[in-house]
Order: sequence, then C-alpha cells, then structure tokens
Amino acid sequence: MPDNNNKFCASNDVQIPAWVNETYFKKILKQQHRNFRKILHLTIIPATSPGESYTSLLMRIIIDIEMKDGFTQQKSYIMKTMLADAEGIGFINTLNIFPKEKQMYQQIIPELEQIYMQIGMNIKFAPKCNWAENVNGRISLVLEDLKTKKFSNINRLKGFNMKQMQRVLEKLAQFHASTAVWHQLNGPYPDDFKRTYLPANYHRSKSYQARVQSFKRAMTTWGFSDSESYVRCIPTADQFVQAAARCFNNDPQEFKVLNHGDFWSGNILLNNTLACDINELQFVDFQMCKWGSPAQDLWELIICSAHYSIRIKQFDYFVRIYHTHLVQCLKLLSYAKPLPLLKDLHMCMIKYGFWGYSTTFTHLVLILFPVDEEASLPKLMQPTEDGDLFRFKIYTNPLYVQAALSIFPFLQRRGILDF
Repeated sequence: MPDNNNKFCASNDVQIPAWVNETYFKKILKQQHRNFRKILHLTIIPATSPGESYTSLLMRIIIDIEMKDGFTQQKSYIMKTMLADAEGIGFINTLNIFPKEKQMYQQIIPELEQIYMQIGMNIKFAPKCNWAENVNGRISLVLEDLKTKKFSNINRLKGFNMKQMQRVLEKLAQFHASTAVWHQLNGPYPDDFKRTYLPANYHRSKSYQARVQSFKRAMTTWGFSDSESYVRCIPTADQFVQAAARCFNNDPQEFKVLNHGDFWSGNILLNNTLACDINELQFVDFQMCKWGSPAQDLWELIICSAHYSIRIKQFDYFVRIYHTHLVQCLKLLSYAKPLPLLKDLHMCMIKYGFWGYSTTFTHLVLILFPVDEEASLPKLMQPTEDGDLFRFKIYTNPLYVQAALSIFPFLQRRGILDF
C-alpha cells in the first residue's frame, strides 16, 4: 500500500522502463508547445516503492525545456503505465482496468465536465490527460501534475474531519449526478463499466482461508465482550462470493451511477486555502469504475476515510449530505428520471451493505497500517507461517482495532453480517 502522505519518494530499486526517456517526451512537448525547442534536463521520480503496486508504475516526470525564443521553463507530469512483468498481470489484463481508465481520462471525464459547462459551471473532476496511448497492449497515460497546483492527500491514518467529509460527499454527488445524466444522454456505458468480476473457486482458495483464520484469531484479542458472536459472522468463501454477487444487480427501477470504485482518501486530492479550508477537490485512479448503486462509493468513503470519531456516529448524516447535494445537481442538470429518495438510498446502503464488510476486511486493514518495510500484499495473501505472522500483526494494529470495534457492532445492528 503506497504511503499517500509522502507518495512521491525516489526509490533506486524501482526499474524505470528504457523507453521512458527524452525521445518519448519530445513528441508530447512538441504537440503541447508550438515554440518548444529542446529538453535541457529530464528527471524521473518513482511514485511508488517496490512491491507497492501490482498493476501499474507511477512516475513523476520533471522536465526543464528551452523554447524557440530562448526562454526556459519547467514542466511536471504524472506518468502511469502498465507493469509488463507484474505478478498476475495476465489476470489483471482480463479485467480491462487500463483500457477503462484510458477511456475515463480521454473521453468520459471531459464529457462529464462538459455537462456542467453547458449550464455555466466550470467543474473539474480529475487532472487533465496530456497524452494517452496503447502500444501493443501497453497503455500509458501522461497526466497533469496536481502537486504543481498545491493539491495533496490527507493523512490516510487520520481520515477526513467533518468539514472535509462534507466537501468530499458534495463533490462525489456532483460526479455521480453527471454520470447519471451522461447515461441519460448517451445510453449505456461500455460493457467494461458494467461487467461483474467475481473470484472463481474461492472455496478452494488457500489465501482466503488463511486470511479468514488469521482474522478470526485476531478478533478474539480486540476486546469484544462476546468476540465469538462476531467470529461466527465471518463469511465462508461461498458466502463471500454470493454476497458480492448480490451487490451487482440490474434492477431497472433502482437509481444508478458510475461509481469511482476505489473511493478512499488516497484517490482524493485537496487544494486548501491559507485558512485550511478546502478550495478545490479532484479525483484520481479511475481503473475500477463500475455502473451500479452509489452505495458502493459511499460505503468505501465512509468506512475507509472518515475520521474514527465520526465514521459511525455521523454515518446516516453523511448519507443525507450526499443525497441532498445529489438531488440538487440532478435538478440543475435536468435529469429526466424520478429523483432518488433519501429513504431509498438508506435502504440501498443496507441492501448493499456487503461493501461495508468487504472494505473493512480487505481495504481498511491496509489503509490504517503505518508504513512498514515488512508490509507487502503477497505476504498478506500467502498461506505460510510468514504470512500468518504478518497477518496477525496487521489485524491487531491498534488503529485498525480501534476502527473495527465500532464498525463490526454497527454492521451487526443493521443485519449486514447475516451471511
């Protein structure tokens, strides 16, 4: 899991592909700047350390350039490309997450922003995509570097405070509303945005069994007065897959949006005023976008990125903030279908409550784990003694235990753990 508080750190161990060089960026600079003459200096800083990402390589590219008039300037980009030798890359490619993200940055996000532009609102959801290409199946994106505009992540270990949560929920509602209107104007999203991917043969997965056993063992140490009642709630592999499948339905009567699909603080960038108020928000990483109930993004945001003191206490209020702004935006954008009711959204949060459990079991564990040289995704998944030791360490991390002690009773009260 990348340390999103200090995400762009140079690492000598990351292998930069040979083709990421001056020649590659000359064509981009020539296209962007008519007066471009030459590159004076190019610096490549890996944005993730070894083992942090198993699908992509993220780099900050800093280029000093000379123009035809003799003046010099510095350009900074974020480059994202596929890892040719990534572990499990064959499976990753079948998910089509890179073609999906390319289409989001190149086509869909600009069209969502244009929907607001047509009513006189200048809304930005994501950094500008300066270059995108598919070379023999290897997809690369060159994006605007939001750090140059003083955007940054919050501390993932602390989460968003109340004021920040309100702004993030309003921006999410703004995004979701435009995706619903896009669907109204253009028809269904491409198949990649509707397809459901569920793990095959999960009941035979040694990795899942190992994680469940470690998780149950850790739960008995958390301090529940009746830990066994929670241990019994942990789903079997079959129950896990069946519950996940129920989150993907095609009910035509249900209000749907294009979910971001990986909506936590690491993919939300803030630009703050001098008084520490949020001036602007933008989102990144659109590989997991999925057409469905907005409950998916809401569960992930609240569970993974709200400060522990307000995560459960203000849960229903968060849903209300989102709904109020969603309806406002849908009206502004002349959405033609019936507007979603608040009570229907609350019912969807329960109906699709599996997102709350699954993101607690999988994603939150990693988000709340402080930087640790031993940390690695393979170690979390391996059914080995080393894996057992690491899993127990990560599942008994005090920050995670603090979160779990309020999340699990909340999920149980709402019947979400009745697998």
